[in-house]
Amino acid sequence: MMDAAMMARLIDCILGVLTAFSLSACTGVPDRSAALTAQGEREIVIMDFARPPALQPLPAGWRHRMFWTRAPMEMSLGSKDGVAAIRLETKASASMLMRTVDIDLQHYPLLAWRWYVERPIEADASELTRDGDDHPARLFIALSTEAGEARNMEIIWGNKVLKAGDTKYLGTFPHYVANGGRANVGRWHAEQVDLLALYRKFWPDAAPARLTDIGLFCDSDETRTSSIAWFADLRMRQRP
Repeated sequence: MMDAAMMARLIDCILGVLTAFSLSACTGVPDRSAALTAQGEREIVIMDFARPPALQPLPAGWRHRMFWTRAPMEMSLGSKDGVAAIRLETKASASMLMRTVDIDLQHYPLLAWRWYVERPIEADASELTRDGDDHPARLFIALSTEAGEARNMEIIWGNKVLKAGDTKYLGTFPHYVANGGRANVGRWHAEQVDLLALYRKFWPDAAPARLTDIGLFCDSDETRTSSIAWFADLRMRQRP
């Protein structure tokens, strides 16, 4: 006979599996045939919200990557201070808006974008710890070497401790801080980082790599807080 406690655990397990299956089906496996590729231009437009994609459903090559234990962020298109952008809001939630690409990092080493943090993360937990690992705005960067090894990193907005130019690791996962702090909230910031240089810093073997996915990532799930951020004009560039 199965007692009530064992039955409850079994039900929880089944529900967890069903939820994971459902959300993984919604999120989907990236369709590499729809990857954005270079066509010889000096600048590749990754996300342009002046000519935005439909959000429901997303077009081929785009996906909303969700985590089965977390509610997703809320996405909407609009204008912030005259800039066409996407608005991403979290309420103890987390997810990513992903674009599948296939871009040689050697030929297009520079990543440029604009972001605007409207509501930062307000929490006591340190952003250097897993319990405090929430940021109002992130860029998730997925790379693949010629040998097929996946190498991922994030570019983030620092909360209180982390400042522009800092790096942090959670385990072996690297993060680069491009901006942050209360003083920079409430206005647009145009950024450009040398993604190839960051890659070589985090992986000193510098095995040739391609950019395979890039995502807008916002989360407040660990701290159970909330955030609002806007993104615009995401591009990969050649060197001048």
